[in-house]
Amino acid sequence: MNNYYQILGVSETATLAEIKSAYKSLAKKYHPDINPSPAAEEHFKLISVAYKMLSNSDYRFQHDHQLASERLRRAKFASQNYQKRKEQPWNKPRQTYSYRPKKKHISPEMERKGTLYAIAMVGAVAFIIYVSVTIFEFYQAHKLEKVVENFNNQIQYADSLYYAGKIKAALLYISDIKSSSQTVTQLKSYEINYLNFRQQQADIDYKNKAYQDALWGYLFYMEYTGRQDVEMLYRTANCYRQIGQSANAVFILNNLMNQDFKRLEMMELLAKIYKEDMKDKELALKYYEMGLLTIKQQFKEIYGEAYRLLVSAERTPTTYKKIYFGAAELYFQKRDYAEASKLLEWVIFFEPQKEKAYQYLINCYLEMEKELEACQVYRKANNKNIEISNSQLINCL
Repeated sequence: MNNYYQILGVSETATLAEIKSAYKSLAKKYHPDINPSPAAEEHFKLISVAYKMLSNSDYRFQHDHQLASERLRRAKFASQNYQKRKEQPWNKPRQTYSYRPKKKHISPEMERKGTLYAIAMVGAVAFIIYVSVTIFEFYQAHKLEKVVENFNNQIQYADSLYYAGKIKAALLYISDIKSSSQTVTQLKSYEINYLNFRQQQADIDYKNKAYQDALWGYLFYMEYTGRQDVEMLYRTANCYRQIGQSANAVFILNNLMNQDFKRLEMMELLAKIYKEDMKDKELALKYYEMGLLTIKQQFKEIYGEAYRLLVSAERTPTTYKKIYFGAAELYFQKRDYAEASKLLEWVIFFEPQKEKAYQYLINCYLEMEKELEACQVYRKANNKNIEISNSQLINCL
């Protein structure tokens, strides 16, 4: 067992100041930077361990106790040997010594100083950690600020391309923004919040009929996220229609219809676009006919073959009514009065106050020389307080 007092060359009752002084003196002599010999380096390690043990009151107390135990063990061993030698007459008696370890006394002043020293050390460590964390957080915030600024500048450039009419270039640039931002982990939270804001702003623009701004908001969101919500696609199509790009609207609406998203509503809207915006009545009528066929199939599924007697006007969706009237109007304009009259009878059943339907139906019957039927419709209109002006109907009253 090492005797750290002997290593430092001090007595077992040495004060802390004496121990420090002895350590400093020996360190100057055996420090590897001063004394290059291997033996000096090993001795310096022993000196350092000794100083660590004796400069700490708890460690020193343990060391003193170990020394005392070791001496007691040796004393017992010597006593046993003495007894053995005493039994032999030629051996001279030897004096034995007993050792009692001196209990170390620590004054209240030393305890107070030790406590203050420990508190000061803990405070210093806590302060260093606080300063380090503050500096790191400041660096991270500054770094994020630069990243966000660059991200916003890129977005502004994409916006400028769109409003300059370079829509394809703007969409391609969005892909570049996305690919560059994916490698920056600090941007993720800001990026998500910005995209949510972009979608919400597009919805507000759409509600306020600012269709140009709403369209760009939806295009930006879908291009950046890669997600195409059907409701957002529908709004995008309507934006295209409202700004005069009906071909783009038709393309999107056809895809939605093929996905069975509000299929009948898509048919009615497509027919309306071809009829009113693109002036293609033939294609418009085809969509209306598709809608009529789908409606009849649904009526039969719900009411059976006797659906004509069971269909309720109140329960019939508005889209169904629009398809019936739209198709009837196109048939009337094509002078297909027989087909138009069949549909117009349904229209009047669905919407008894629709003045234009009465006018169309009366004209159909007159063109087909069915004055009796025309008069019946005319009287029905009068009963609904709907005025129909036609000189051919004077004899109906």
